[in-house]
Amino acid sequence: MKNHVKAGSLVALCLLCSCAQTAQGKLRQAVYDTASAYHLLASPMPDVMAGHVPGVNLSAGQKALARKASQSVLDELSALEQSMQAGNTLAETAVAALQADFAAFSTCWSGLTGGNTPTTCTMATTTGTATDTTTVTTTTQTDADMSVSTNGKE
Repeated sequence: MKNHVKAGSLVALCLLCSCAQTAQGKLRQAVYDTASAYHLLASPMPDVMAGHVPGVNLSAGQKALARKASQSVLDELSALEQSMQAGNTLAETAVAALQADFAAFSTCWSGLTGGNTPTTCTMATTTGTATDTTTVTTTTQTDADMSVSTNGKE
């Protein structure tokens, strides 16, 4: 079920990107759409992190991985939104990096809340930010030892 939701949100994201007319308009729309999809997907994060969602118990390592993946998307969004507000031209690579970070976050978050730790969580990579910096963060599987209880729901 969660794979259908994730796939549906990515398809909707792609379809919405086609609404703008100019190249810059399409890039800006892609940023808006990715921001919307991110906020929708991340909205239950505080409750999950606080342990208020029955059947989902994340270890400290898993919470750290989710935070890193989420922060990566937020950093990209912030840089691109600031650039747009300043009236700067958006680079396709920066928007592609945002979308790649969102896809990694989506996979990571869905996996963690579903009871496993996907490899996209254990190796978070961010490239091509609006400031053209490259950051590589590696976390080992040991850091993300699982303690997710699905209570028989898989």
